[in-house]
Amino acid sequence: MKWLPGFVLLALVSMLVLQWKDWPPGPSSVGLDAGSSAGPNTPVGSELDAAAQLPPQDPKDAYASVTDRPLFRPERRPEEDVDPEAQTSPEPDVATSLDGMNLSAVIITPTLVSAWIQDPNEPKLRRLRIGDDLEGWSVQTILPDRVLLERQGEQDALILRDYGKTPSPAAPMPVPRRPPRVLQPADPAQQ
Repeated sequence: MKWLPGFVLLALVSMLVLQWKDWPPGPSSVGLDAGSSAGPNTPVGSELDAAAQLPPQDPKDAYASVTDRPLFRPERRPEEDVDPEAQTSPEPDVATSLDGMNLSAVIITPTLVSAWIQDPNEPKLRRLRIGDDLEGWSVQTILPDRVLLERQGEQDALILRDYGKTPSPAAPMPVPRRPPRVLQPADPAQQ
C-alpha cells in the first residue's frame, strides 16, 4: 500500500505532460463556413480584422425616437412642435431672482447642449439651450456643473447639485428645557 500514492502521483504527472505537449491548441474553426475559413498556411495578416467583419452602423436617424424622448422628463413624451408666431411669452415686468430655480440635469453632446431647469411654480421641467430666456435671464453658457445666466449686465449661475458629496451637517437642535418643578408643601393634616 505504500506504492499507491506514488503510483497516483506518477499517473497525474504523466497526464499533465500529455496535455502540455500540444499546448497551445490550434485556432478553432467552429462557426466559420467553408468559404470564409482561411487555410492553415494562410498568413495572419491576410485575414479580415474584427472591425471589418462588424455590420455597418445604423444612421443617426434610426435613433430619433430615443433623442425625441428626453431622458430627464418623467412623462418621456416628445416635445410638441409649437408655432413660433403663436407662442408669445409675456415679458416680466419686475426683476425676478433665481432663488427657487433648480438645475436638474445638463446634457452635453457633440451636437446638443441643453439644461433642464425646474421652476417651483411649474410642474414640468423646462429645457434651456444657449440663448434661451428664463424669467428675464438669458442663458449665456451651459457647463457640465452649472448654467451661467445674464440679465442687464448682471450675471448669476445655477449650480447642479452633486449627490455624491454629503451635505454639510445641520446645526444640532437645542435641547428643550423643562420648567423647574415647584415643590408643594406637604399637607399639615396628613402629618
